[in-house]
Amino acid sequence: MAPRTTHHFNLDPKQVTIAALGLLDRQLTLGGIPARYSELAFTGGLGDTINVNRDSRAIPVQETGISAPIANPIVGDSDKFAAASDRPLPTADRRPPNGFIRESRFPVRLDTLAQNATALSMEQAAFDLKRFGSKVLAPLTRGFAEYFDDTTASFIKRSVTRAGLTAEAKKVIGDDVKVELPAADGTGANMHERAVALRAALVDARTRMSVANVPVSERYMIAGPEVEAILLKDPEFVAVDYSGDTNALRRAVIGRIYTFDIVVHNSFDSDIYLFHKSALLLASACPAIPMGAVNGSMQNVNGIATRMLIDYDYGKKSDTVGLDTMYGLSTVKEDPDYTIRGALIGEQFVRGLKISITEKVEKPSAARKAA
Repeated sequence: MAPRTTHHFNLDPKQVTIAALGLLDRQLTLGGIPARYSELAFTGGLGDTINVNRDSRAIPVQETGISAPIANPIVGDSDKFAAASDRPLPTADRRPPNGFIRESRFPVRLDTLAQNATALSMEQAAFDLKRFGSKVLAPLTRGFAEYFDDTTASFIKRSVTRAGLTAEAKKVIGDDVKVELPAADGTGANMHERAVALRAALVDARTRMSVANVPVSERYMIAGPEVEAILLKDPEFVAVDYSGDTNALRRAVIGRIYTFDIVVHNSFDSDIYLFHKSALLLASACPAIPMGAVNGSMQNVNGIATRMLIDYDYGKKSDTVGLDTMYGLSTVKEDPDYTIRGALIGEQFVRGLKISITEKVEKPSAARKAA
């Protein structure tokens, strides 16, 4: 009797899902920037809202000075140490006030079901596709990486702005930044002038973020190729080469300027978006494994919750392998009682801002008009 034939993949859904998420995480550029929150035991569905904890700010420190100076009993001897009997009892209470870790919550709606899948015929599985990872899993995860990068780019352009701040808040921490660059003419002096104007705007933006107590580490500057060209033509800017790193986000970082890691993405043109990593949140949750699925697995790797399903189409004699997740993107606002320099800011977005760039329109000279 001839031996029974079978395909050579021998898939373990759990291991495949973990491998897919690992590949996805390394392929994300913009999609790898937002902070992440995920749930595997989520019992709701698409369109439901989950509550995410907002990290607590610092607990205040109380300082206590000396209650009374210690007089040196020996006149003229400046090296005499005080004895225990010379030290007065403290009169002030040295007990610090008890702080409280206040992690308030904010809602994130799971408004999107992102999914892709591929059919594998019995002929492909038996003869054509020798390596599941490179032939099947890599294209699936690459599709998710491109999708999340494009989705995150649209969200950044729509949401990273201080336009919604109240007038009182803008007086304290500042508004978005606007800068007008000289029209490009290709000369060295013009390149330098354009770069200086842009760098001055970046300094203004940095100041406004620092006034808002935005942490210095993990600040990002997202820009397009046009802005990148202005910086790279500036002789005072030194780009940093990360080409030896296999992480897509690290490869996209061309340098660092004024505490910002510069990430260039083709979805952006002349405007610049500056924000801290904690300013954006990607929340994801897995739908339950359906009863009719042949096999499946739900996993969470580095804050991304993803489900993999394997099904069989008896009519077409083919397997279907797919990945999906429910997710929502949100900006992170401050606590309701958040204050800066004595002014109440409250639940407003202060962890990022936008730099709008315009170019001066060159007016035709009188000689040109006469001609």
